[in-house]
Amino acid sequence: MKILHYLSHARSLGLRVGLWVPQDNKPVYWSPQSVSDVQISTPETLEGWDTIFFTWPPDWPKIAERMSCPLPDQRVIHIIQHVRHVNPDFVDGYALHLLQTKAFSRICVSPEVSDAITPYVTDHALTKTIPNVIATGLFRPPIRWFKPSRPLRVLYANWKNTFGNRIRDRWQSIHATNTVIFESIDQLLSQQALAARMRAADIFIGTPNETEGFYLAPLEAMASKVAVICPDVVGNRSFCLRDMTCLMPAYDDLDGHVCALLQFVDDPSLRLTIARNGYRKAHARQWWDERSDFLGFLHCLPPP
Repeated sequence: MKILHYLSHARSLGLRVGLWVPQDNKPVYWSPQSVSDVQISTPETLEGWDTIFFTWPPDWPKIAERMSCPLPDQRVIHIIQHVRHVNPDFVDGYALHLLQTKAFSRICVSPEVSDAITPYVTDHALTKTIPNVIATGLFRPPIRWFKPSRPLRVLYANWKNTFGNRIRDRWQSIHATNTVIFESIDQLLSQQALAARMRAADIFIGTPNETEGFYLAPLEAMASKVAVICPDVVGNRSFCLRDMTCLMPAYDDLDGHVCALLQFVDDPSLRLTIARNGYRKAHARQWWDERSDFLGFLHCLPPP
């Protein structure tokens, strides 16, 4: 999805853009309005392009072998979306190998990602941190003129792991089941469908991997003015602020997550305060901020 965001930025700046999808990649949901005027193909060669933008490290050899004329490293933009790129066990160390041997121009999606990779990249490589943003207008919640009399809606996602199911089961085993309704997202959704689910929730429980490069889901929930529970997973530290924009139990701490949920259920004032703080945080950085940062980054690239 972030690739599409940057394609949109480049297109808005008057640049010609195309999207190449390797044949062996898993299918991805591309919303029609996002790619209606973008070339999607799996060509034999990648001729006619003066800049390459990619994210998944193992795709680089496939890209390189299709370029009839190699580009200077600086005209290859690698967007780094996870702190695990420095882990020698991640994709058999290939991501770390690229960091150490290629002077690609790099965009980091969070300060934490930048801090992680900086010791491993060459001094002359262009690296810029451009924190992720979301389409806040899409997630903006409807105005609620009165407090709902229904049970609170608690939303969580199962696309990374099923820890949310364990929270639900533990809650239902020790607390009244009529206080909350648990709803899970069991597969990746379009941005429109995800926003609708977020806007309808009262509480969102983030269930990330143990480390993340950013982790958009809690920021999307904050933009929907939903009270958030999410552990510290490194890449979310710039917007998941303990007891300000969310409650932050320890990672994989089942009892801690249940206790955080109980705090929100028992204290509507806390729930509202956290939701309001998160909303302000999510809306503090907008789509045009990311676009402006990207334009500045492009101006730093050497001419083609």
